Amino acid sequence: MRKLMQLAFIFVTIVAFAQTKEVIKFRGNILNYTENPYSFFKVIDQREDKQIGTLPFGEQKEMKEVVFPSTPDADFSAWYLKSNQPGKLTDFVLVLKKLKLSTGESDGKNTEGKMEFSAQTFAKTGDKYQFLYKKDTVFTFYDKEVSELMVKNIPAIFSVFIKKSYSLNPTGNLVSLNDLADYTSLVKTNYPALKEAPLKDGIYLDYISFFNQTPEQGDYVLEINNKGDVTKAVKEENGKKTKIPAYKIFAYVEKGKARKSTFSGFLDLDKDENGFYLLANRGHLFPVQSNSTYGMFGLIGGIAGAIEQGARQKKMKSGGSGKVYIDPLTGEYDFSEE
Repeated sequence: MRKLMQLAFIFVTIVAFAQTKEVIKFRGNILNYTENPYSFFKVIDQREDKQIGTLPFGEQKEMKEVVFPSTPDADFSAWYLKSNQPGKLTDFVLVLKKLKLSTGESDGKNTEGKMEFSAQTFAKTGDKYQFLYKKDTVFTFYDKEVSELMVKNIPAIFSVFIKKSYSLNPTGNLVSLNDLADYTSLVKTNYPALKEAPLKDGIYLDYISFFNQTPEQGDYVLEINNKGDVTKAVKEENGKKTKIPAYKIFAYVEKGKARKSTFSGFLDLDKDENGFYLLANRGHLFPVQSNSTYGMFGLIGGIAGAIEQGARQKKMKSGGSGKVYIDPLTGEYDFSEE
């Protein structure tokens, strides 16, 4: 009888333990449609905090810890091999910097949830790594069952991020495994715009030319409408005019002062020890959405219920502004400090 009771106790303990875990299910695919086949998918887990989050689930709001099925490296590798034939020589490497879930305020119907996301991808040949893509951001979810919604969308968010990486060619110098821990800081020292020399006046059509300080050739003059908005840049050479519309300009520098193109027009681009930043919020930088399908990473829509923080533009635009940095590796906004 005592042995039977012990077995029963062990069984109940195992069941209770299992019920405290919410396992991420890697549904969907990370099929590589490009002509860049990778031999394997590897994950380097650099998260300082390996806990994803403990959240309330179900009608009873039972607290469960969100976990990977096994390890990030094993889980992503298995997910990759479900839909991809291994190529040769080059490995796809995902460096996971942060994955953190939390819940916040509720209006009585929907609860706010946040996902902090930070990851980088590299192509590995031999024992060296070359940069592909990175993203640092915060996603916000609003739903009655917000915990379930966030966990369900973890694979979808990684899928978008990974497929974006597939489409890019490796860039930059080949670096060692030890360099990956602080890759962003390492490469920042190579950009002329981040050094102490004054910025060069001129028109810059993309983030690469801006951070490398290679403006468009020629003397461009900015045209401004009666509202004070920049509409285009024009240069005249040998009796021929060249016009660049405002929407094609990444940034311009005038008398050493930089201004960046945004959804709300050109905003001042300032610099501190962390890099270039705008004093803005998401309401200034992203257009308001008209339905429940929201863009993610600025790449695609289609993840119902999951939106980047501040997609409610009207509300956010009236809120406070803070420093929003421009990622020198991608030209995208970095919201990792929120």
